[in-house]
Amino acid sequence: MNTDILKELDPLFNPQSVAHIGATNNTNKWGFSTITSLMQTYRGPIYPVNGHEDWIQGLKAYKKVTDIPGQVDLAVFTIPAERVAAAMEDCVQKGVRSAVIISAGFAEVGPEGKKLQDEVLSIARKGNIRFIGPNCMGYWSASSSLAAFMMPLLVRDGQLAFVSQGGNVGAAVVVAGYERGLGFHRYVSCGCAADVQIEDYIEYFGKDPQVKVIMAYIEGLNDGVRFMDVVKKVTPIKPVIILKPGKTEVAARAIKSHSGALAGSDAVYDVAFKKMGAIRVEDPEEMLDIAIGFLTQPMPRGHNVAIITPGGSYGVLCAQACEEGGLNVVKLPDKTIEELDKIFPPRWSRQNPVDPAGDRNFVAYMIAPLRLLELDTVDSVIFMGFGGFTLFSNLLMQQRSQQEEKMKPEQVTQRIEAMRVIIPIIEDVKSPDFNKMQSAVRQLINMLALFMGIQDLAQVGALSDVLVEARRSGNLKDDVVDDILELANAKGQRGESGRTRAEIINSFIIGLLNALVDQWIDSYKKPVITTTFTEEQVKLIGDHYDYTSGKRAARVLLHLTTYHDFLVKIGKDHRI
Repeated sequence: MNTDILKELDPLFNPQSVAHIGATNNTNKWGFSTITSLMQTYRGPIYPVNGHEDWIQGLKAYKKVTDIPGQVDLAVFTIPAERVAAAMEDCVQKGVRSAVIISAGFAEVGPEGKKLQDEVLSIARKGNIRFIGPNCMGYWSASSSLAAFMMPLLVRDGQLAFVSQGGNVGAAVVVAGYERGLGFHRYVSCGCAADVQIEDYIEYFGKDPQVKVIMAYIEGLNDGVRFMDVVKKVTPIKPVIILKPGKTEVAARAIKSHSGALAGSDAVYDVAFKKMGAIRVEDPEEMLDIAIGFLTQPMPRGHNVAIITPGGSYGVLCAQACEEGGLNVVKLPDKTIEELDKIFPPRWSRQNPVDPAGDRNFVAYMIAPLRLLELDTVDSVIFMGFGGFTLFSNLLMQQRSQQEEKMKPEQVTQRIEAMRVIIPIIEDVKSPDFNKMQSAVRQLINMLALFMGIQDLAQVGALSDVLVEARRSGNLKDDVVDDILELANAKGQRGESGRTRAEIINSFIIGLLNALVDQWIDSYKKPVITTTFTEEQVKLIGDHYDYTSGKRAARVLLHLTTYHDFLVKIGKDHRI
């Protein structure tokens, strides 16, 4: 790798000042939305450059870059393509260190555009200016809180880095990631990539300690050999997920007209990606799914998976998806079946997938994964419908509300007052004294079990032990405990936060469930991938994410397993 890549691209990702060439007050131009994006995020000096306006959105404007009194680290271009070369000459004269050319009309439009692009590149290299684009939608750098986008996008800091040769795909992935609760430390829409190449970004991301997972949308490469060399050196350190279209002639033609790139042989790309250890995905949704898997799960040690499902049919679909992908839905040993016989009704499936056949015992569902994770023959667990367990809290609160409607006001008051008895117990859950904390967690869970009508305290005790460890390891967070504290202190139907009692207990149940999954993962160092039963948008909560189907969960697990196999093959077996 180029040992100077961090130094070379630092002015791009950490500029101390920005000039926007083409900034305008005209709301019908990209120069308006781009400077709006800059002003909403960047905290350093911003210098609008416009030959016809003196002030732009409250900022003093300059006729040329060379008129700016201070140092300029980054130039953002939104002017017509034919004017970019002259403006780049000004940047060289000014000593600008980096640029992003959002302007279109270069290699993607044909030979004349390519000639203009080469001219701009030649001028930039004369001044040692590294630049993104042209024909791109801009970029984001969390370390400098800089969003130089064609239009403002929802984005937050995180552990992902993404380079996209397609602006629309890139923007859609960033916004979809935001909606899922994901953050990006770096995002680049690279466009025609005249100067900084896709492999340069991947190399830079590979050296950035804040980046844990790298993603790339690629239409074509200028130097396939160098790309392979770079990616081969990055994949042993962190995963690289690639979305590469071009499997059909129509797609290949569309790529040529869009980014000016040659699609290349899809079969050759497929073989090359596998050899490099890169993970190829089919669509942007799968790209984000796999990224979440790498951020939230340990590496599976093998291909054996156990499935638990509240509904048999979903278990069947998940098992099929696993086996179609090359995962092994492992046979359960007799001893494990005997142990599950003790907590599930006689009608349960007595095999993998584990289907309790409609059993309503919430605690049994939470104990079963322990029996599966304890097995040396199980490398990972998929818990179907886990994201639907909050229905228990909704049903519980509905039932209690119906009961309270039949009570006299003084009886309701007495019930609320009785809830406050557990306040000292809740406060002890936060105690640094382990014995106090342990006792308090067990008392709290026992009281909640009785509150939910659960009589089998032996099962509850096993659950309490997991939650004691979750509290000690930090997986059972303070805000989860505070939910119960707020509920105990609630007067009437709402707590201090303004949430209803139903909303508070729903929040508590979600936090409690997430703590359990996190603790299972920490204790057994195996993936535990959970799902919902709906296609509704799911959000990452802490380190927990519920996929919307068993098929998607199986795909994630398959890619994690394939990547682990690659690490074993090259002697780099480690966990992300």
